[in-house]
Amino acid sequence: MYRRILVPLEHSSYDRVIIDHVRQLARLCGSAIVLIHVADGWAARNQQSLKLRESEEMRVDRDYIEGLCAWLRGEGFETESILAGGDPASEI
Repeated sequence: MYRRILVPLEHSSYDRVIIDHVRQLARLCGSAIVLIHVADGWAARNQQSLKLRESEEMRVDRDYIEGLCAWLRGEGFETESILAGGDPASEI
């Protein structure tokens, strides 16, 4: 049914609720899980155009999303993480 499930995360306590739901759906369908978080601070929004280095916010967000991916892999899921920067509605 679903080969890949894209899960936008906001780096908050609400993420765990959606991940628990997606785990059940992914297990049922044999789906891979793709986690995405969009860093939206000033540096993240302007990183490409101003050729900025990754900000502390972005490093923390990257560690967070990669940690969730590692946990899901340990549960037996195929996972991928994407850290985008800019406007969440446009990036997702």
